[in-house]
Amino acid sequence: MPSHRASHQPLSPRLFWVIAAGFVLFESTLLGLAYQYTRNQHRLTEQLALVHQGSAVAWQMVSSPSSDAASKSRQLWLDSMLRALESGGNVVSLENTLAQLPPLDSPNARLAASRIQTHWDEFTRLNRQAPDSTAARGELAAMAAPFHELSNILSLERNEASQTAAVMGLIAVAAGILTFITAGSLMLHQILRFARSGQMLRSMMNQIGAGVCILSSGGRIADANRAACRMLGRPRKMLRGKRLEEILTLNDGVWTGDRPDGLPIAVERIPGQINSHKGPLNIVTLLDVTARHLTTECLLRLAHHDPLTGLPNRAYLEKRFKDELTDIQSDMLLGVAVLDLDGFKPVNDTYGHAIGDSLLVQIAQRLSSALRISDMLARTGGDEFVVLFPDVGSRESLAQLGERLLSVFNDPFLIAGHRITMGCSIGLSIAPDDGTDQDSLLRAADAAMYQAKHAGKRRVRLTAVKGAGAPLPASPRSRVIG
Repeated sequence: MPSHRASHQPLSPRLFWVIAAGFVLFESTLLGLAYQYTRNQHRLTEQLALVHQGSAVAWQMVSSPSSDAASKSRQLWLDSMLRALESGGNVVSLENTLAQLPPLDSPNARLAASRIQTHWDEFTRLNRQAPDSTAARGELAAMAAPFHELSNILSLERNEASQTAAVMGLIAVAAGILTFITAGSLMLHQILRFARSGQMLRSMMNQIGAGVCILSSGGRIADANRAACRMLGRPRKMLRGKRLEEILTLNDGVWTGDRPDGLPIAVERIPGQINSHKGPLNIVTLLDVTARHLTTECLLRLAHHDPLTGLPNRAYLEKRFKDELTDIQSDMLLGVAVLDLDGFKPVNDTYGHAIGDSLLVQIAQRLSSALRISDMLARTGGDEFVVLFPDVGSRESLAQLGERLLSVFNDPFLIAGHRITMGCSIGLSIAPDDGTDQDSLLRAADAAMYQAKHAGKRRVRLTAVKGAGAPLPASPRSRVIG
């Protein structure tokens, strides 16, 4: 069993490179040997050619007198050739090419060359004593046998070197092919192992309920599991190459965004690292907290907004009041409007609470459409509303804003087939003239609103500076009476 487990152990990258280096070293050795035998073949071929030329020159010298100029040049060339065979050196061949010969290598060749040299030395001695003598020519003729023997020896050695070089070349080619196959098999094994590891990692990632994203060194998404794709509402190919910051935005410790289908996303990010064959990989685990986040937002909205009309409630109004009072500047004032519907209770009694609720929703929509972007409308009671007007330039500007609110009641409301005419009494106050806190401003606006009701309803009344409520100038639209 231990050996069976060991056989399935993955090949480490270090062992792979050791094996590859061994094959390369073996291949290099074979190629070096093949090159050496090829050089030996070339050397033996040159030596054999010179031996053939030397044998021919010696035979020419036997048949021609030694006193002519051509014979003397043959003697000089043959002497230099024999010395080069014995000790090595440069020789100009009969084809007038320079050959650099190493000395003869094998003992048999050196022995045959020594016999040639012995006959040549004897020829030289005899020729000096008696030129063209029969004895001298006999020594030249005697050189034919050792020349033939040396030629056979060099020819045999050349053929052996040629065959050995060919065999080494074939072995080197075979070893190269084997090296290629072995290295390719090892690399394929590694690639398949890495592929299986990647498949196993992806399979494990896909089994995880949390979203997991593998990040590149640049912080971009390289891969993502199914949970992350489902959570972010995007397929894997759309996520690759993107940064999570391009999809999500950090808000109060939670990363939020929108899916392509418009649904909101809220996740928590947990960074981490995992080890792989390429080194540490940065990963991010995504925990889906959308339901919790939406529940929190919903609770916050319920705590600060009216569930019927969706308008801010009294709690949100208090917070906004504090912010606006803090931001009041010397040249810009804060206007406050208190609205109370005229005759809302008879509508409830006549048509029922469902019609009354629908009427309140329509009134909230009309009032909201009459506001500036910076204004805020809040519902503070059953039929009571409060409006904050930041950055009001003057009391006259506030009066015009109040008239605009009252104008939304000029047309009747159509609810469930009923045409319902409603009115409204509006009281206005302004900070800091009528107070510097919420309570004093609301009391002043409330007092002005009751004055409007007592004056005949469906009116706008603005508080006097440091005093009781003062009527606005008459207007056909608001029908204000003093």
